[in-house]
Amino acid sequence: MSRFRLLGGTLLILGLLVGIAAPALAQSSASDRVDVIEAVGVLDAPLTGFVTDAVAQAGADGAQAVVIRLDTPGGLGGDVDRLVETMQASPIPVVVYVGDPGARAFGAGVQVAAAADVLALSPVTTYGVASPLDLGQPDALEPDEVTARLVDAAANTDRNEEFFRLAAAGSSVIAVPDGEAGTEVVGDAKLPDRADASAARTLDESALRDEGIADIVASTLQGVLSRLVDIEVQTADGPVTLNVDPVTANVRFVNTSLWVRILHTAASPTLAYLLLLSGAIALFFEIFQPGFGVAGFSAIGILALGVYALVPLPVSALWIMVALVGLLLLAFDLAIADLSWPTALGTLLLGLGSFRMWRVAELSPPGWLIVIGTIASFVFFGFMMTTVLRAQGNQALQGVEQVTGKIGIVRSALNPEGHVFVGGALWRARKPEGHTDKVRPGTRVRVNGLNDKLTLDVTLLEDEIDVPA
Repeated sequence: MSRFRLLGGTLLILGLLVGIAAPALAQSSASDRVDVIEAVGVLDAPLTGFVTDAVAQAGADGAQAVVIRLDTPGGLGGDVDRLVETMQASPIPVVVYVGDPGARAFGAGVQVAAAADVLALSPVTTYGVASPLDLGQPDALEPDEVTARLVDAAANTDRNEEFFRLAAAGSSVIAVPDGEAGTEVVGDAKLPDRADASAARTLDESALRDEGIADIVASTLQGVLSRLVDIEVQTADGPVTLNVDPVTANVRFVNTSLWVRILHTAASPTLAYLLLLSGAIALFFEIFQPGFGVAGFSAIGILALGVYALVPLPVSALWIMVALVGLLLLAFDLAIADLSWPTALGTLLLGLGSFRMWRVAELSPPGWLIVIGTIASFVFFGFMMTTVLRAQGNQALQGVEQVTGKIGIVRSALNPEGHVFVGGALWRARKPEGHTDKVRPGTRVRVNGLNDKLTLDVTLLEDEIDVPA
């Protein structure tokens, strides 16, 4: 018994030691951790919300620092003000890295970069052109108001206010390797259409630091981490000296959830256009088929996702209606089994509306995709669907002679359409004219013939039999 008591006492002491040491070990692990957050693409609500929560969580966990890798054309409905407030209130240093090479930070991206305790740019990085902050509201703020937002974001840092004023007016800065300040702006730099290309400048790391624009120029994230040594920053909890060892640091990449990725990806103008066009085509295909099945409900889901993607985008309601009228004209010509002026006019309106509906050049699908989509719609309505409907009509006319006058059994309720089993096969059928109630499964009916919707016209018989549906 004494051995068991000794063993139990030993286990109890070990448990107490582990309980005391675990928080300290966890804190030690967290203090060596650097969280890396990807903010790539437009700063819409899903992405901005994710980055905001991730920055707050890194601070709550006591991480050594948090790095936001930024590559964005600007904001699009995201709560960037809340993100900036979270960065300013962070108890740990917040580093923003505009990279990899060729990355950009425009619009609200400048506001996020301005709030960074340490700002790193990669070579050939375009940084500036802060107006508009939100691409979906290009006229919401005047340049002076944009400048004020940027200055407020940089309240905890010693950034150059004159640069913010120039950025709000449309100028850009391109980071280049050391010793090459003042070189000509490279031709493949991602300058937006609204940028003043003549005001674009190239600055190396020394010039960026001297002008109070950025702190580090590095080609890779690893290069940025290796430079975060003996840097004193002012956090919400006071001054902190940043010392990151890129070899021993516990670098953790914080990934978005699948749902956030889906919603963020859907905000792409290209995907929005493809979802809307493909959803509309699928819906019209189902409408021209007997009944409404899985394909129809799938089309509604695709359209719903397309509408969700389109809502925050700066688009013209008038030109959306023009494109919609074009689709309706294509469908009308198909319905009357013709291929004449409605098809030609519908194709023209669909293409014109698809091109003109996008109000911001950076947030529009590529022109070649719109051309292909318009041609595909013309081919689908003018040739493919016409061929399918003719084939269905010929097949139905040939088979209906074999079942006309025969007695069948209702398999799925006619309400007003359903299925009837007759002649060894299932047929789409419609309940008789004037019959107000649905026709239940198991009801016996007589086939009268085929109507213009390619469904059977039937007459109910008086007696019913109990046949499993």
